[in-house]
Amino acid sequence: MKNLLLVALLLAGAGAVPAPAQRHVQHISSWGAHLGRSGKGDFYELSNTSMLTNRLALRTSVLRDAGTLSGRGEYSSYVGRVLLAPQLFRLGEVAYVHLLLGASADYERTGENGTVEPAADAQEPQRFTYGPLAGAEVDCFLGNRLSLVATATKGYLFNNPIIDQWPGYASAGLRYHFR
Repeated sequence: MKNLLLVALLLAGAGAVPAPAQRHVQHISSWGAHLGRSGKGDFYELSNTSMLTNRLALRTSVLRDAGTLSGRGEYSSYVGRVLLAPQLFRLGEVAYVHLLLGASADYERTGENGTVEPAADAQEPQRFTYGPLAGAEVDCFLGNRLSLVATATKGYLFNNPIIDQWPGYASAGLRYHFR
């Protein structure tokens, strides 16, 4: 996947000077693909961002987190997130910084692929969790339609999560902007 991101950058002309344009105006939308690291493993994420006003966006995403927990074997977590993203500031027409505030709903599974034999008194191997999260995001535009994005979020999960009570996610990716 990392090679795919590199190829996409080269094809998009990453060395080109960004053209001045109205990048964050109402009704602009974008699709993104992100790779990252969570507190316990690695994840990939697909996102959609819609500008509600010139300075406020609605960001939705789905991600799959996977790794290995000691004593519980391999795990995977499927997460849906909804975030409001008010713009904090921008640097010219090149970089936009947004605050992220929202909520997530997670489905967690452990002991995947037969990595751990379930004990008679073991905690159940799957669970739904939910909770608030906050973070920040930076969009660095390569042109009018393509941007590099870096995101960091931290959340808190209710309903006794199996994997992590305070999940953190950091990612980098590409985003395609359209009307």
